[in-house]
Amino acid sequence: MKRELGGTLYEGTPPVEAVPTGLPTPDGVIAALILVVEPDVDQAEVDDFVTRYRLVPRDQTARAADSQARWTLEPDGRVTIQLLCEESAARIVIPSDPRIHQWTALARHGGGSLSLIVAPGLPDTDLVTIGRHLGPYGGPYWHISVGCIPV
Repeated sequence: MKRELGGTLYEGTPPVEAVPTGLPTPDGVIAALILVVEPDVDQAEVDDFVTRYRLVPRDQTARAADSQARWTLEPDGRVTIQLLCEESAARIVIPSDPRIHQWTALARHGGGSLSLIVAPGLPDTDLVTIGRHLGPYGGPYWHISVGCIPV
């Protein structure tokens, strides 16, 4: 089952497809936005992006307080995610959709933060493939905790 949303705007990111979902943790389910990197993207481009915006590898803890990444639910229902650093900025804008409203409710219920995950090397964006990649014996990924800025 694919969960991508048409019309998502990407600025300053490698070629990716955003998949909003929930991830189980010992403390409950958290909202996550998985950025599945397109297969033909050079690893150097991914490395540059995750380094510039301070995403950490899967074995490290990501905290919203340590990042310059924030998300906002716009008055028209769109979700804007901004990543900032000294020399540049990246932005993802997800169009208004009932699924996105449920996803943002999950993020707010979990304290307002969401996990932004960059996952290269996936052949597809279905949740089974993503789950295997993010699982204990899966592939590499980088993540950052994104705090909410109320409008």
